[in-house]
Parts: sequence; C-alpha cells; structure tokens
Amino acid sequence: MTSIFNTHLFAVNREDHLVESQVIEQLKPSRMLTIASGGCVPLNLKTIYPDLHLSVFDINPHQLSHIHNKIKALRNSDHEALNIGKKNNASLNQSGKFDKMFQDLREAFIKYISSKNEMNQFFDVNTTVEKRGAIQSNWQSNEDIEKPFEEVFNDISINNIFGDEATKHGQPGSYVNYMKTKIVDGMFRKNSHLNPFLQHIFLGYYQSKFVFPYLSSNGDQDLEFFEGDIFSIHNVSSYDIVSLSNIFDWSENESVEEHAEYLSQLKKGSAVILRQLNNHKDWIKIFSKYFVEDESFDSHWQMHDRSLFYDHIKLFIRK
Repeated sequence: MTSIFNTHLFAVNREDHLVESQVIEQLKPSRMLTIASGGCVPLNLKTIYPDLHLSVFDINPHQLSHIHNKIKALRNSDHEALNIGKKNNASLNQSGKFDKMFQDLREAFIKYISSKNEMNQFFDVNTTVEKRGAIQSNWQSNEDIEKPFEEVFNDISINNIFGDEATKHGQPGSYVNYMKTKIVDGMFRKNSHLNPFLQHIFLGYYQSKFVFPYLSSNGDQDLEFFEGDIFSIHNVSSYDIVSLSNIFDWSENESVEEHAEYLSQLKKGSAVILRQLNNHKDWIKIFSKYFVEDESFDSHWQMHDRSLFYDHIKLFIRK
C-alpha cells in the first residue's frame, strides 16, 4: 500500500485509556479494535488486559512503526527514549508533528506566563498545596494568558499540519479559546501536577514510569496491526468494542453514515467509542438505526477525562 504520509503525526495518544478501560470492565470483551495513533491507548490496555485480543489500525503506516519502536524501547528498558524523567523533543513520546505544537505551547507559556523554575516547582510533588495554588492564581490572572494559545492554536497553524479538514466542525478561530479553557481549567483540578498529560505538555517528559501502565511494562504487548481504514477490517463483526478516537471531527456526514452502516455488523451489545474535539455534532442521530447511546458515559467523562482535550466522549451500544 502506498502511503501519503512521510512520518508519524502523533507521538502520543491525547486520550485517557481509562475511558476504554471502563467499557472493558463493563462488557468483558474478548476482542477489541482501536485506532493506533500514538500507541499509548492500545499499549496501556494490553498491559492491563493481557488476555484481550487487541487489534490496532491506522491509515498512516508510520504510526504502526511508531508503536513497534515504543515496544522495542520497553523491551530494552530505554526510559530516555520514552521521555521518562528526561526531556528530549526528539524522543518517542515527543517526536510527532502534532506534538511540536505542544512544545511550542510550552515555550510560549514560559515566555509570557511563567518560568522554567516555576514550572518545575508546580509539578514538584514536594511543593505545598498553598504554593502550587499561588502559582495557579498568578497564571490565571496574567493578562497575557491567551498569548501562548493564540500563537500555537490559531487556525493557520492547525491547518498547516492537518489541512482545513481538521477544523471543519469548529467555528473559525475557536480553537484558541477551546484549548486555553481545557488546559488552564485542567491545571486547577485537584492534583493536576500528577496528570501525565499536563506533564507531557509543560515539562516535556513524564516524571515517573508509573504514570501510565505501559511505561513500566517489559514490552510484551502482543498486538495485531492493520494498515488502512476501518473498511479494510473485513472481520469487523468479530469485535466487541471498537474505539474510533475523534476521526469524525474530520468527516462529512456522508462518511459518518458509511461508518455507521459498516459498524452495524457488530453483534448486539457491542460498543463503539467516539471522541469529539471542539465539535458538538450529535452523531447518535446517524447511528440510531443500529445503536443506542449511553448518555451518562459522556457526562461522566466530561468531568473525569484526564486528557483535557475533548468536548464529548460517546458510548454507543449495538441494539
């Protein structure tokens, strides 16, 4: 298969694997299918559930190679390559084109709002609650708080990486405030300094190999890989859970309809997980012929999702 991609776009999944884990605990599946992306979600899930048959697919072959490289680093206990305890923008968990935007955000945040020393102090587990709260308040009240997000998440910058398809469901110019609100609000959550997604953004590394299950594993995750889109998965009916990340943020209604029809092959009681970024499209209207939505799922994860990235996380159950 000839690829239009010349490298991987995503070094990490900006997705909380606890979302999928909740569905796994609920449904007790034997087989699951998920998009590869940066590989963190499938690697975490296979670490937690070694007996689960887990297939990953991606239209970008470099994302699949990227996961293989992570597994190799795990087998070699190469923590530096996985950005554990050491910042290196060229290492495996920082090296994607999209991740460069968050590196730029880190630099701009230090330039306009904070300092490296203060940032390290914020994430230091020995910093008192009072001191960390004072740092948070200073950041939030800074008159330049929007500048880092304006420089990084303007439509031009996003479209330069992904094309204008990436912003098709968001209002023009809305991503600046969207990302600012998600990230700044997330920094005010309890124990936000322990959030690995925030560590990844603002430190450029993970403070411990225990922030995600896969980082402390020995690299024995046995995954099944497919290069292509979901329509190239000919036995899709064999899966109990299908996790599609936020691919519909890039899609016209016609494509969503095609996915709904294809996924109608799933068995009764099977699940589809969808994420939505700066997008309030009510996709169940398209899926409702075959699926019912668990609305409590979205409500729960709007409050508890650690990725600080999505508006909605939907769970559709096959009728």
